[in-house]
Formats: sequence, structure tokens, C-alpha cells
Amino acid sequence: MADNDLGNASGRNYRKFLLGFFGILIGVFIIYVVGFWLVQWYSLWQGQRRVNELAQQMERSARESHERAMQDAYGGKTPQETLQMYIDAVERGDYELASKYFIEEEREGEINKFKKSTQEQIKRYIFSLKTAQSSEGSFSEDKSGYAITRPILIDFKKYPNGIWKIVEI
Repeated sequence: MADNDLGNASGRNYRKFLLGFFGILIGVFIIYVVGFWLVQWYSLWQGQRRVNELAQQMERSARESHERAMQDAYGGKTPQETLQMYIDAVERGDYELASKYFIEEEREGEINKFKKSTQEQIKRYIFSLKTAQSSEGSFSEDKSGYAITRPILIDFKKYPNGIWKIVEI
């Protein structure tokens, strides 16, 4: 009976060992799965937080841009009037004023363009502008844009305050 008790004890120890081993494996697996899901949840939460911050920044930027556009009084009530004001400023050599008839993002580039140009180039440019001024243009479908395409492309945009600005020439 002593041998039989020894066999039973050995079998019980083996079962305990297997149970403990598989218990540890299942525990590690559960910890891994829970950890994986926690990391996923945290990443998703962080991503959503970043998206919300970006949305707020974009909203603030759009609001500031709109406020600047509402305060911008340089331009005419029609695209043609804005073009005439622009031509007048270029003819006088007031390139700083001429740049103000452009949308804000293009002003610096416009000034630099004049700095790099010769008087002869500017005269030809004015001639092209005056020729374009007598050309027929067309409004965008929503009437917030206007374009003259001949002899050069002149693209206009209507600001929220009703002033027309030049987008590009």
C-alpha cells in the first residue's frame, strides 16, 4: 500500500503541476490580452484627443482667418474694380499697396515678384493686365469666385465682407 500511496502522490503532484502550469499559461495569456486591449484603448483615446485638439486649432485658425478677411478693406466691390485698383497701384510703383489687393497668403510673393522685375517687364505686365481688363470673365457657380482667362489668367475671390481679392495672376 505504501507503493500505491507513493504512485497516487506522484500522480497528484503531476496533476497539480499541470494545473499550475496551464493556470500560469492562461494567466499570462489573459494578462497579454488585457494589456493589448488597454494599449489599444489608450492609443485610441490619445488619437481621439489629438484629433479633437487639431479640430479646435483648425476651427480657431478658420475663425481668425475669417476675422482678418472681414477687416481687410483693400479691394473693390467687383473683380473689375479690384483689378483697376491693382493696376493703378502698379503704375504708380506702389507695390506694397498693389500686394494688398491679393489674398493674404500671396502678398509677400507679389512684392518679391516686383522686386525681381525690371521696369520693362513691369510695363509689359501692365499692358497684359489692361488687355485682360477688357476681356470677358466668368463667375464660379456659387458666385464667390471670378476668373479672367485671356490674355493671362487672373483669378479672384470674394471675401466675406464683400470685397474682391486677387488670388493669382
